[in-house]
Amino acid sequence: MKQTDRKGLLARIPAFPPIVLRLLDLLAREDVEIRELVALISADPAFSAQILRVANSPLFGFRSQIDSLQSALVVLGLRRIRALCMTVATSNHMKAVLHIEELSRCWRHMLACALLTEELARACSAFEDRAYTAGLLHDVGRLGLLLAYPTEYAELLRNADLNALELLDWERESLGMDHCEAGRALAAHWNLPPDFQIIAARHHDPQNNSALDLLSLVHFGCKLADCLGFWVVKPLQPGSVEEIQASLPGPLASRIKIDAARWSEIVERRLRCYGDPDGSTFEALPLAPEPAPEEPVLPVDVLAKLRFPDPNAQKPLGRELLTLVGIGLLFTVVIVAVVYFAVR
Repeated sequence: MKQTDRKGLLARIPAFPPIVLRLLDLLAREDVEIRELVALISADPAFSAQILRVANSPLFGFRSQIDSLQSALVVLGLRRIRALCMTVATSNHMKAVLHIEELSRCWRHMLACALLTEELARACSAFEDRAYTAGLLHDVGRLGLLLAYPTEYAELLRNADLNALELLDWERESLGMDHCEAGRALAAHWNLPPDFQIIAARHHDPQNNSALDLLSLVHFGCKLADCLGFWVVKPLQPGSVEEIQASLPGPLASRIKIDAARWSEIVERRLRCYGDPDGSTFEALPLAPEPAPEEPVLPVDVLAKLRFPDPNAQKPLGRELLTLVGIGLLFTVVIVAVVYFAVR
């Protein structure tokens, strides 16, 4: 099989959509405004339509129809919108190769890792804003290899079960580069956040049992995905849930008990909702026991009509302020009149 190199790999991979890179920049900011996100996503009508289609799927289960990006962002919140945008964008990027069974397993593994990493982050109340995206993009190197060499990489995965080597070694022997090396190069080339570059390169590295950082969460999310059956290639020595539980960092181990059956069910249901890369079909499955998002205080059709003011625009004097000023002036006139007649 043809040997690849960093420069040749980067030259053959389609660029990640600019809208996705811009979304990553915006969503990394603490002060991001909804109107900025609406303006960015609205610039791509096809992408906007996919976001609305998924937002109205049984995945979220809202009783009212969400018919605008603005109301979708208000109702779902930034964390869910971040996950939704990255999932749709990544599936679009992989659409050309998802008909190949071996390569579609890569997509299932990436999505399962994202969901499980988010579950771990939520359990320890850490990195909740970035866990899903980091888990989704941990295999960006594998994404690069399968896009650049779909036939060769599918053949590699097809024959991996017959080989005594671990997948990383088999990738290096067959392609001259494993997906972690490819991930480091591709994440840097796409200017992904530094944390994501490290995760793409080192998510298979053994983790310090006492450390709790984004890399360790993705590492265990990836191991759990393999353990629960969402692997790309069946591991030669698959770890057990008990082994993973025992190896969790202290802050995480004390807060979570891995429930393999429940987590597998949740991931399977979410995968079915995201399963069609065109985003056109969804199964009407409930998401319990995962809690559904709360219904908004205002109906969705009312939220859709809301307008978010430009913070740079000059704000008119409020009615309440005018009322207070009027009362103050009246009170002043009364005091002056009382003093005047008292002096006389």
